[in-house]
Amino acid sequence: MIPQTSREPLRYEIEKSPLYELSNKKKLAELLGVDRSIITNPDKSGLTGQYRCFFDRKTRRYITEPKDTLEAIHRRLLRLLVRIAPPDYVHSALKKRSYKTNALAHRSGGTVIKIDIKKFFQSIKFDAIHDFFLSGLRCAPDIATILAKLCVVRTEKHGVHLPTGSCISPVLSFLANRPLFDKIKLVSDSYGCVFTLYVDDITISGTGANAELLNLVSTEMFKRGYRYHKENVSCSEYALITGLVVREGKLYLPHKRVKRIRELLMLMKISVGRKEKILASLVGRLSEAEQIEPKYKAARLRVMSIYNSDWAKIVKGRAQKSRIARMRRTSTNAPHSY
Repeated sequence: MIPQTSREPLRYEIEKSPLYELSNKKKLAELLGVDRSIITNPDKSGLTGQYRCFFDRKTRRYITEPKDTLEAIHRRLLRLLVRIAPPDYVHSALKKRSYKTNALAHRSGGTVIKIDIKKFFQSIKFDAIHDFFLSGLRCAPDIATILAKLCVVRTEKHGVHLPTGSCISPVLSFLANRPLFDKIKLVSDSYGCVFTLYVDDITISGTGANAELLNLVSTEMFKRGYRYHKENVSCSEYALITGLVVREGKLYLPHKRVKRIRELLMLMKISVGRKEKILASLVGRLSEAEQIEPKYKAARLRVMSIYNSDWAKIVKGRAQKSRIARMRRTSTNAPHSY
């Protein structure tokens, strides 16, 4: 059990979850905040079709995003699933853990193996999710089926799978594949290596990280139907892990991020007219940077002081958008009937 402090989120072993051994549809409806009638048959009630599907040009990815009542259900499920105590090697979708703690776990150095699972969410099918609810949470068969149907989307290219744009996908992707990742952890330990997981990014470091270990990990992935998109074995004095440079036990921003900050600073100086969009991006990047290298805090405060009036407009606009979003969530969370 993960030690608790007053600032940490409530976490418990899986047996303590309200979903554990759940067999009552009425209780499930209460947990999800909806009428029992619409979850009894999610396909017939239209819940399983409540997705917004689009191509994100920025990330160049096809996004399947729940909407309306289904979005509210996913948020409620997230609050339940995220409380299941995770192992120490997981660093994604958890408070107190992040891409930064993931990189820090490998500060001892040594050879670094990095593996990125190909089309991870799209590769997690209905059966894997259903098995988690049925065997992992030991829900009744009908409850497991309902929950699994609520957590998947059907696309023409990939069939029925975990949605790419849902808040539950990062957490559920681990829970549905915990046997695989626990196995990789055991194999890594046997080679005296450190293993971490950040969504679909597997990182293994240590003096025992070699081609033989990579082959064993790949074999475990292939057994469960996964393929890796890219893999890398690095023996240099520094390593790039979840977007951060690890060198001599410390974290640094990669050159690409530093260069982008400099470019935005220059754009703020030479741009005429409205600068809010550039400023918002600059402040956001500086805020992220100071979490890695504290020296960037002074730079952020200086920028916000110099462009005070522009920043005030950004803050006002964000507050307005936040109010509208809260109103929409309140409307969505109201009881629905069909």
